[in-house]
Amino acid sequence: MPQRGGNLLVAVLIGFIIDLALSPLLPFASDIIAGAVAGYIAGRSMGRGVAAGLLAGMFGGIVLAILILTIMPFIMGYLSPILGPFTALLPLVALIPILLTLKGALLAAIGGLIGAIIWMSTKGK
Repeated sequence: MPQRGGNLLVAVLIGFIIDLALSPLLPFASDIIAGAVAGYIAGRSMGRGVAAGLLAGMFGGIVLAILILTIMPFIMGYLSPILGPFTALLPLVALIPILLTLKGALLAAIGGLIGAIIWMSTKGK
């Protein structure tokens, strides 16, 4: 009798916490590791692992985006004189959190797929 996979909510929360803890140390690898852990905990199928990794990566990216958008108004005054003629491009800085969220979600989804495959090969027989 195959074992059941874990709770999806628990998998996403643990993946999110791992992503937050490892992001300052390992910017790209933290998303993959967090997604793999979330995918392994979610178990049962590859789709479930990918979903757990994707959600964990999205939540991690959203927290990072909120942090960046909170800090940006305070440092814009310092960046404007340094950038000179490129100051008109500063509003595009708001796209950075969106790109970071997409990066985190994609890498964590890949990690979730890896974690689900590991779960299926060890416990899901």
